Amino acid sequence: MNKKIIRVIAVIAIALTASWNIKQSKSEPNKMSNLAMANVEALAGGEDEMCPNGCMENGSGCLCHYWFPTYKEA
Repeated sequence: MNKKIIRVIAVIAIALTASWNIKQSKSEPNKMSNLAMANVEALAGGEDEMCPNGCMENGSGCLCHYWFPTYKEA
């Protein structure tokens, strides 16, 4: 009888924890951590206005820091 009570309490605790986590995740869906925001800014910081898309082969020229006569703009 004692083990049944402990199991029921454990199941109720797990269900309450799961429902609380679901409620928390739905209340703040677009909130990013500071670390994630720093990663996004670091990745975006590498973009260059002179060469936004890079160069690909088989073209008549592309200026991407240097002139590449056999490439085309991506």
